[in-house]
Amino acid sequence: MTVTPADFKQTLGRFLSGVTVVSVEVDGELHGMTASAFLSVSLDPPLVLVSVARTAKMHALLAAANHFGVTLLSSAQQDLSNHFAGYGAAMPVWDRSVAPPVLANGIGWLSCATHAAHEAGDHTLYVGRVEALGYGDGEPLAYYRGKYRGLVPV
Repeated sequence: MTVTPADFKQTLGRFLSGVTVVSVEVDGELHGMTASAFLSVSLDPPLVLVSVARTAKMHALLAAANHFGVTLLSSAQQDLSNHFAGYGAAMPVWDRSVAPPVLANGIGWLSCATHAAHEAGDHTLYVGRVEALGYGDGEPLAYYRGKYRGLVPV
């Protein structure tokens, strides 16, 4: 069986994922990127991973930065997800009490030191060691089959 990029995308699109915004500050300028390819890696030490296409602007920024932030988006933040994916003009509100800054009003956030970077096909897997974190209440923004979704308790 031949695995085509279209079939690969269609199949993995059936895996429900949360939506995050990865952020960096380089030369005093804030940058963000929507990412659903995000996961926890280790509890001890606390590690997370984000997969970034080598063609993405964020790829070079992450390579230049020693730290990155991750905001776990709430269901009310679809406009921010679209903005950082390049499809909208939302005005992000940054929480500058965190370094690097993360988006305000997410359901969670993490501040990470870059721990490792691994090439993987047309992406790089950036592993971050969590140095600070926080969370609040709210429903997560979910992504399934190319669309935003809400969650319904089972």
